[in-house]
Amino acid sequence: MDKKKELIKISKEIRDVVDIRQKELELSFVEDTHTYYMKNLKGVVESNYPSVSTVIKQFYNEFPELNKSYQMCDGNLIEQDELLKQWRATADYANSKGSRVHYLLETDLLSMYGSYKEVRKPIFECDEQQTNDGNAMIDAGHNFIRSMHRNGWVLLDTEMVLGSPELGYTGQPDKVWIRFIDGVLGFLITDWKTNKPKNFEVHAYTEPMLEPFEEHMDTALSHYKIQLPLYGRLILDMLKGTKFKDIKFFGCTIVHLTSDGDYKEYYVEDDFINKVLTMDPLPRIKEVMEYKNLQVNRNKKRMRLVEQELKKINE
Repeated sequence: MDKKKELIKISKEIRDVVDIRQKELELSFVEDTHTYYMKNLKGVVESNYPSVSTVIKQFYNEFPELNKSYQMCDGNLIEQDELLKQWRATADYANSKGSRVHYLLETDLLSMYGSYKEVRKPIFECDEQQTNDGNAMIDAGHNFIRSMHRNGWVLLDTEMVLGSPELGYTGQPDKVWIRFIDGVLGFLITDWKTNKPKNFEVHAYTEPMLEPFEEHMDTALSHYKIQLPLYGRLILDMLKGTKFKDIKFFGCTIVHLTSDGDYKEYYVEDDFINKVLTMDPLPRIKEVMEYKNLQVNRNKKRMRLVEQELKKINE
C-alpha cells in the first residue's frame, strides 16, 4: 500500500474514532442557532458550552459597538440605529463573500476524496464584484490544496464537530490534514481567511492582547493564532484513550486568500501553540458570557427606545 492510500485509510479510521466519541458525548451542532450540545461531566446534555470563537474573546477587548455608536451620534438614538445598521450591513457584505468562498472550496476539496459527506450550504448573496473577487480567492485556494497534496498531506476532515467536557468548550476546525514526518503520524490544522489585508496589520490604535498573550498585538492574525491551536487541543483530547492517542500535533497554518488570486501562509509560532495547549482555556469565560448577555439586553432596550422615538416622530 502506498503512502497516500495508507493515509486515506487512516483518515477514515480517525473519523470513525471521532464519530464514536461524538456519540458517547451526544455531541452535535445545530447550524441555524449555532448551538453545540454535549454531555457535561455528570452525563447531562447541555447547550451552553462556548465555541472557540467565544473562547478567543477572553484574550482581547471587544469593540464597544453600542457605546461607540452612541457617542459618535451624540446620543441621538435614531442616528445611532442607522449607524449600527450601516456597520452590520458592511460586515454582512464581507461575510457573504467569505461564506461563498469557504463553501465552494470545501465542496471542491471533499469531491477529491469521494464527497464522503454533504457540505452545509450557508446563506450568501454576492454581487458581481464579490463574485469576481471570490473566484480569485477560490483559485488561490485550489493552488494551496495542490501544494498540500504535493507535500504529501491527505485530508483528515473538514468542519469536524469537536468538544470536551473536561476542557469546557467546543468548535469546528476548517480543515485538518495528516501525514507521516520521519515515520511519525501527525496532523496539521489549516484555515482559509478572506479578510482585508489591513485586518492582519498593526495600526496606531491597535492595543495589546490580554494575558497570557499580552506580548502580541490585538489583530485578526493574533486571534487566529489562538483559534487554531484551540482546535488542536480538542482533537488531542478526543483521541485520548484510542489507538491514535499518540498522534503528533504538527502545527497550524493560516492561509490568507486575496482577491489577486494569491495566498499567503502564516505559521502559528510554537509559543502560541504551547501556551494554548497548557493554559487554562477558560480563565475569563464567565466575564465574556456576562458581557455578551449584557449587550444583548442593552440592544433590546435600545431597539425599544428607537421604536418609541419613531412613534413620536410619526404622530
